[in-house]
This record gives sequence, structure tokens and C-alpha cells, in this order.
Amino acid sequence: MFRFFATLAWCLFLLLPVEARPLFPSQPQAERLASLDRFWADWKTTYLHEGCGGTYVDTAGDDKPTWGGSATGTLTVSEAHGYGMLALVKMASRDPEARKNFEGMVSFYRKHQAASGPGLMAWNQTRDCKDGPDGGDMSATDGDLDTALALLLADEKWGGYREAFDQAQQAILEREVTADGMMRLGDWAVDDDYSNASRSSDFMPASFALFAKAAGDLSPRWTSIRDRGYQVWGAISADHAANTGLVPDFLVGLPQDPQPAKAFYLEGAGDGQFSWNALRFPWRLSLDLLETGDTRAAAHLAMINRWIRGAAKEDPFQIATTYRLDGSIPDDESTGSAAFIAMFAAGAIAGSGDPEGDQAWLDALWSAMISIPIADEDYYGNTLKLLAMIELSGQWQEN
Repeated sequence: MFRFFATLAWCLFLLLPVEARPLFPSQPQAERLASLDRFWADWKTTYLHEGCGGTYVDTAGDDKPTWGGSATGTLTVSEAHGYGMLALVKMASRDPEARKNFEGMVSFYRKHQAASGPGLMAWNQTRDCKDGPDGGDMSATDGDLDTALALLLADEKWGGYREAFDQAQQAILEREVTADGMMRLGDWAVDDDYSNASRSSDFMPASFALFAKAAGDLSPRWTSIRDRGYQVWGAISADHAANTGLVPDFLVGLPQDPQPAKAFYLEGAGDGQFSWNALRFPWRLSLDLLETGDTRAAAHLAMINRWIRGAAKEDPFQIATTYRLDGSIPDDESTGSAAFIAMFAAGAIAGSGDPEGDQAWLDALWSAMISIPIADEDYYGNTLKLLAMIELSGQWQEN
């Protein structure tokens, strides 16, 4: 009975009027773009490299280890490849080398297709230019979705990538979507332990909306996946995070009873918490707000924004690296990560119903984010920072 009323309360909250017009930092756009250009140049020098028959994002380009269960001697992962392709398309109007580098990334992608077949990328490559051992030739859904979006945007911008996009979206629908219309963890997640699971960072409603617009006969499937995602992730928040709006890294129990995963379900102690996977959820919703103006994104972000402002006491450097869904912080978590500051900054474009305070909070997040030197972070933090800067500078919408 409690779950019914919690879900009902959440649904009523989502029906409240929400301002769907996004906020941006109050610093003049020319100054924001100048900050972006400087960081883009540093990021490219550090991470965007050529070799192994193409161009790739070197996840250890800063001489720091690659996390997330990757193989020893990792060169890159498909998640990084998708981010890099997206960034190149979005930065093309400011970087004359973007098209050449993008084509190099497409070449690398084509050389490292998943063992299950074409259209999906093997998730882990090592420095011998091979796919990593122990499942490195299987797929990871987030990388495939971002790569597919980049191919679609590149085709709209330059032409010549439609066939590759069509192959990628067909492969995703066939091998990375559950019967219930949720994204699988990858093409490998088909046995009883993982077939009923999904990760919050694979819910990309803006991408699904763009796929639906471009997909012809497949459009209803993408629309259904998008709506199903809002329903399920909203229910998870209603049942387990009614005061914060947070979502867990992984959920299980699809389709009948979605629940946060237990600790060490797949990656670590934070698998059922708002941690290093789920931190991307606000950014994904913010892109949907930008692309479609969907009030579901605005309403969910408003709750998250309202909570995090209080939890961090209006200080971005007090944002923790993991939260339980009730907003409490597990032991031994640090603060001040560029990755978490950047993703909350992206989500802050929706505000929380307090215009003056929301603007001050977004300005503080932007200032904190751009103040962190590239040397202080690893590939993941620096790349999520880059993506948030592309959005908050206004460059995302320029393409």
C-alpha cells in the first residue's frame, strides 16, 4: 500500500507546472565558449590519439589507471569512444580537425565490432590493438547508444553515415533491449542473473527521441522505450528516493518489480546507490529538456536540484562521490569530484522553482567545474566535464 501512495505522490508531483525553459550560466556566452575551447584543446592533447588503424579516446592518456573492470593495459572502452564521437560532432563548428578525427573514430569502431555481430562495439580494447580478454569483445549499451547518436548527428551534419546509424540502431534493438522495452546492460546480459536488469546511465531519452524521429518504421519502438524508461526510473525514485529524486546505478526485477540492485551486483558496493554510473542521469535528462522540452525531465530534475542544493549547502565542492537514495553519504566518500560537479551542473539547467537561487547555484557549479585543472582528474571526470561544458556553454545546441 505504501508503494502505491508513494508512486501516486510522485506522479502528482510530475503533473505540477514546471518551467521547461533551460537556465544557463550568467557568464557571457563568449567567455563560456572561450573556457570550452581551452579545455577542449587540453582534452584532445591528453586523450584523443591515433593508432591501431583509427582514432580513439585513450582512457589512460593521463597516465592514470582505467577503472570499471577493464583489462590490464587498456587502451580504450566503448563508453569513451561514444563520448569522443559525440564531442567531435558537437565541436565541429569550432574545430576544423573534427571531421577528420571523427572519421578516424568511425574507422576504429568498425575494426572493433562486438563478437555478437556488426553494429555494436566490443567494449574493451588493449594496447596490442586487440579486444580485451574475459569478455572484452562483448558490448556495453551506453557506448553503443552514444555511438549511434553520434553517427546520426554526423549524417545530418556531413552526410555519409546513415547506413552505419541504421545498422547500429537495428543491432541495439535486437541485442540490447529487453522484451519489456528497457535497455540491457549489454549483448551478454541474457541469463537469469542479468536479463532483468538495467542501468540508469543507459536511459537516454533525448537520444531515443532523436532515433524515433529518424527511424521510420522503428519509431514506435524508440518512443515506447523512452516512455517506459520515464515510467520505470520515475517509479524507482518514487519508491526509494521520494525526497531526493535519485536513481541507483543498477536496477533489477524488471518487468514486474523494479528495485535497486544489491551491493556488488555487478561492479561494487555502490551498485544500488547514486554512484559512478547513475551520476550521468541528470545530464541525460537535461539533454532531453534541451532537445524536446519534455516536462517529465524538467520535473524530475527539479526534485534532484532542490535536494542537492540543500545537501551540498550551496557549495559545489561539498558534493559527494556517492549517495544512498535517501540522500545520506556512505562512509569514506570524497567530495569535489569534477565528474559529479559536472553532471549536477548539467542537470541544474532545469532549476528547482527558485529562479534567483537556481541561477546562483548554476553559476557556482560552472565556476567550480571550470576551476578544476585537467591534471587533477582522470579520463572519466575530465570527459564528463567536457560534455557538460559543451552543453552549458550553449555549444550543444549550435549543431
